[in-house]
Amino acid sequence: MRDPGQDTSHNAALQEAALQGAGAHGAALRGDAAPVRSGAVPAGLLYGLRIAVVAHAAALVVAASLAGQAVQAGGGAMAESHVMAGMLSHLVAIAQVVLAVLVWRPGRGAGWPALAGVVLLIAEMGQHFTWAMLGAHLPNGVVMFGLTTAILVWAWSPGAARRR
Repeated sequence: MRDPGQDTSHNAALQEAALQGAGAHGAALRGDAAPVRSGAVPAGLLYGLRIAVVAHAAALVVAASLAGQAVQAGGGAMAESHVMAGMLSHLVAIAQVVLAVLVWRPGRGAGWPALAGVVLLIAEMGQHFTWAMLGAHLPNGVVMFGLTTAILVWAWSPGAARRR
């Protein structure tokens, strides 16, 4: 049993040393400093964005492939398939923009993928208005591939996980 008259300063010193060894967590436990955020974007948000970007790139490849087949076949069912793949690409692009904004704002990641995603979504919407004008439809498609590739490369790079 412990003697009530025993010096507790040794115990207090041990507790303080343990709190100091805990770094930012110790400061938060003591209540004398704000906790320091870790240096990485939340993994769940980043992986969600990565999955969305890969799905978006795949949808664009499928849409482009179907477009080439529709042009070669003279339209018909392949043209309808191209339109459906484009609509799927729009849905994935919306999810990508939402995830990119979440990585940027609460996740404190880079902001340019969110802006690029919005530009990409607008470019995809422009495809609906330029479908009859291949002189505008094809270059817009190339821009879409370029933006998607840039976001895809960034999303899988180690720098994507760093907070800004």
